[in-house]
Amino acid sequence: MAKLRITYPSLRQPGRVTFGSGSIKTLAEADGLQDTVFFLSSSNGVRTAVDAAFQKRGLSLSELQVCAKPPGEPSLETIEFGANFLAKLAPRRIVGIGGGSVMDWCRLAWAQQQGLLSSVAGTMQVPTDDRSRPAFWLIPTTCGTGAEAAAVAVYSSGGRKVAAVSDAFVAEQVVLDGRFLDQMPDGELADSLGDTISHAIESYSSVVPNTLAKEAAVSALRLVLEHGSSPAGSCRNDKLMEAGYFGGVAASNCSVGVIHAFAHTISRYGVSHGHANAIGLRAGLTVNAAAPALQSLASRVGVSSPQELEQKLQPIVNRAIEGRDHRPLLATLTDEKHRGEIVSGMRSDVCLRSNPLPLSDADLLAFIDHVVEGLSRA
Repeated sequence: MAKLRITYPSLRQPGRVTFGSGSIKTLAEADGLQDTVFFLSSSNGVRTAVDAAFQKRGLSLSELQVCAKPPGEPSLETIEFGANFLAKLAPRRIVGIGGGSVMDWCRLAWAQQQGLLSSVAGTMQVPTDDRSRPAFWLIPTTCGTGAEAAAVAVYSSGGRKVAAVSDAFVAEQVVLDGRFLDQMPDGELADSLGDTISHAIESYSSVVPNTLAKEAAVSALRLVLEHGSSPAGSCRNDKLMEAGYFGGVAASNCSVGVIHAFAHTISRYGVSHGHANAIGLRAGLTVNAAAPALQSLASRVGVSSPQELEQKLQPIVNRAIEGRDHRPLLATLTDEKHRGEIVSGMRSDVCLRSNPLPLSDADLLAFIDHVVEGLSRA
């Protein structure tokens, strides 16, 4: 009689995390910089910060080492662009500095250049020789995506989001420097926090069992509740960067749920991922309010119920909504044809599989209605 094979939970996370304001300078202190390439956000502020860190060490980047990200989310075209850049080099280290799209892009470009990525399906082959794999250093410039902590890289293909998952994507080194948040507008910061919050809530309540990852989710949510509405400054910024990282660890190991299914689906209408998560928070808490895990999470962060948690988070959601013209999005969310398309997209999104409660099409329509109500009240 064959024995049952027992599988055990495991936690995938980067090998080392350096954190604190000014910690980007550790990048310039690393050995082997001549064998390093840099995938950078096109933001002038990012390049300025990197150049300043190197100049303090009497160093400078060669333009041959730098690949600036084209506009937009990673796509088959931009992945190929990055792969062609890598084909001219043989780097021992790949550094990605920017938002989640930059950190995903650099890893996808490497996988494409190595012939490991099936870009249509989003599947990854396992590298046969680890020695050919460069070390990944990931440095986020926002506090929301958690991509620096993840074994997942996301890109757009044919109007849909595709997630490639591989242990080969896990970074050797992460640097969390809160100074990148110094000049971030309040609305953009609120969007980033919406992403962090949804990672924390959805990974904790996910049906995927992973106690260690769920503890990271609790830490992420506590940090946001404590520091998310604090005055700007190095302490706040560092804590929010840490929250984003913990949220990324949790989401990468436990997956997410209906809020992310909504965010992935409405990206086709030009809504950014962070903003979609922020405006979907209330709806996600409402349709999943009966999930025991949500009540447990509320207790862990010191509130009495998911409803009180929603109230605590509302100021951040309000900052994400204020001052923006949501009329085109509201027209989409109230149009019957588009509503059907959005429900269909959410239904087919892999994130819905790990939602704590099974949701019918009527539940998904109710989710959309809650989003509409929240935007209409703003």
